[in-house]
Amino acid sequence: MSMRTLLRCGAALTGLVLALVAVPLAGGSPAAARESAAREATATTAKGFLAGIYQSYVGSSAQAAKGVRLDSPEAVKRYFSHGLASVILEDGPAVRPVGGPLVLGSDPFVGRESWDIADLSIDVKDAGPAKAVGTVRFSNFGQPETVTVELLKVGEAWRVAEIKWGPLTLRGLYKSKWQATRPQAWLDPSHVENRVK
Repeated sequence: MSMRTLLRCGAALTGLVLALVAVPLAGGSPAAARESAAREATATTAKGFLAGIYQSYVGSSAQAAKGVRLDSPEAVKRYFSHGLASVILEDGPAVRPVGGPLVLGSDPFVGRESWDIADLSIDVKDAGPAKAVGTVRFSNFGQPETVTVELLKVGEAWRVAEIKWGPLTLRGLYKSKWQATRPQAWLDPSHVENRVK
């Protein structure tokens, strides 16, 4: 064999070895690649987006089920619509420590400080071309609970526009806090009348 043939065989063998090594690094088998693509496609659906959030709550908050961390502006914007993210971020780090609870003093996705969630089910209905409403049901410490999540599609991604736990809403809690921090003069009807004139 000539030196040129040996070099070609060596190069071909090196390429084959590198290709075989790259397959596991890129996600393994073709089945793993299909599974990864399915996960990405699911995340672009409203139900997939909600499932991705609520799966992190299944189990006990005292153990492995730590929920979604909202400890940075980027994390808040990843989950909430622009309008709701702005309201949440206005609460600011001066009001809560980084990673601490939001204005409601509990996790916004479950409405509690702690949880032990089982029997999770998620139902999503279209509410318009870029809107959906998710009904999330689960048992928390053995008691049935329901959370309603309004979703908006932003580009190809879904974001939370509102969360409701019974009669309470996330926006409503922030609005109540904002009104409570305003000076009482703003609530005086004569002050409002004078301002309008």
